[in-house]
Amino acid sequence: MKPNNRFIKALSAIPIVDGVVAHSIIAVQGDGPPEEGDDGVVKYSSAHIDGVVSEKIVRSSHSTQGNPETIQEIKRILIERAKALALIHDGSDPSLNR
Repeated sequence: MKPNNRFIKALSAIPIVDGVVAHSIIAVQGDGPPEEGDDGVVKYSSAHIDGVVSEKIVRSSHSTQGNPETIQEIKRILIERAKALALIHDGSDPSLNR
C-alpha cells in the first residue's frame, strides 16, 4: 500500500459513484492540524476522500476501530441510514431512494 503504487493511484482516482452515500473516518494522532497529520501509518492527505457526506477525524492511532469516538461515529452513520431507509419504506420521502 505504498502511495506511489500504480494500483493505489488508479483506485484513488475513481470518484464515488452517484447514488452511493459515503462517509469517512480518519485517524490522526496528536493535536496538530489534521491535514498535516497521520495515524502512524497513513497520512491524512492519503486517507481524505473528496465527495463524502461526512468526514470524522478521530484522534487515534491507525487501529482506530476500538476507539469510542470511532464506534460512536459508526453508530451515528448506521442510525442515519436506518432512518432514511425507514422513510423510503414508508413512502414518506422517495427522494432518499438510494
